[in-house]
Amino acid sequence: MKSTDDLFNEIIPLGRLIHMVNQKKDRLLNDYLSPLDITATQFKVICSIRCAQCITPVELKKVLSVDLGALTRMLDRLVCKGWIERRPNPHDKRGVLIQLTQDGAALCERGHQLVGQDLHQELTKNLTADEVASLEYLLKKVLP
Repeated sequence: MKSTDDLFNEIIPLGRLIHMVNQKKDRLLNDYLSPLDITATQFKVICSIRCAQCITPVELKKVLSVDLGALTRMLDRLVCKGWIERRPNPHDKRGVLIQLTQDGAALCERGHQLVGQDLHQELTKNLTADEVASLEYLLKKVLP
């Protein structure tokens, strides 16, 4: 007879496994970033803005795959913390552009230094180098 753990592991669909791994990654990221008083979600927003340098909220919503209302509330919190600023969009008089402040850019850099390779090593500590390479290869095949 199979154990409860065996039965549980057999019925977890791939999407659920990916979701669970993402949750584990976010918990670890929250732990690593806690000295900077920033959450994993806030850090992802700031890093996405950093990559684009200047982005509209709608573009940012698409990059992050989040609800626009939730993103607006997040952006409000990040403005209050002094990490981002909203500027008028010269191409859309009703729109705004989001960009990092100097403090936001410095925070993003400190966050990357704090997390470094530690997060990757923690997530893959039970895998061989070949398994990590295979996992990366397979996940990239799922994304296109």
